[in-house]
Amino acid sequence: MSYLGTFAPYVCAPRNSVTKIGKDIPLDKAALIGCGVPTGWGSSVYAADMQLGDTVVILGIGGVGINAVQGAVHKGARDIIAIDPVAFKRDKAKEFGATHAVSSIEEAAPILAQLTNGQGAHRVIITVGVLAGDLLAGAEAMTRPGGVMVLTSAAPATQMDVQINLFSVAMSGKRLQGSLYGDTIARNDVPRICDLYRGGKLKLDELITQTYRLEDINQAFSDMKDGKNLRGVIVYDD
Repeated sequence: MSYLGTFAPYVCAPRNSVTKIGKDIPLDKAALIGCGVPTGWGSSVYAADMQLGDTVVILGIGGVGINAVQGAVHKGARDIIAIDPVAFKRDKAKEFGATHAVSSIEEAAPILAQLTNGQGAHRVIITVGVLAGDLLAGAEAMTRPGGVMVLTSAAPATQMDVQINLFSVAMSGKRLQGSLYGDTIARNDVPRICDLYRGGKLKLDELITQTYRLEDINQAFSDMKDGKNLRGVIVYDD
């Protein structure tokens, strides 16, 4: 899958793509550190350049967005508004440190206005499953002058249509920031994430909401599409 051999029990990889971890890190938890955890966590910590006391909005609370919540907590954000249409994911966002969890941008707007005296969020991080161009207008509207919108979500390769108020972006000095892998560097940040986990400052165990055998992969995909998991992990018997 995605050229990574994700479902294989063993993978041959270039040496510079491998990072050593301690034997004390369970492999089912280590599997999460390969992509979802650093991508979300780094989107807050690095790409958004979050600061102590920031007000943050995170759009989409899946396997990446929930870790953007963790990154915001790590950086000391004051207000963390998580947006997701699935009630289960909103509940999980609160467990992971979000101060507010709502189902839509429309529901978030009055809360954000009250928290910021109408100024908007310092950082808006987009971590939805598939990015559509019409989502950016809502994200921009929630961003305060001088604030940052981080695009972590992947859009279809042919997506060319985007709705956003460019006048507001330019005249208010707002920044639109793309992010790959959360701007993390695996060789540096995988050990750091492991240390945070060891110290109880980053949740990995709680991310895994279901495990599957490889022959149950269709059920795993169904559960993912139905919004039943934060992270599902395939476990091999051997």
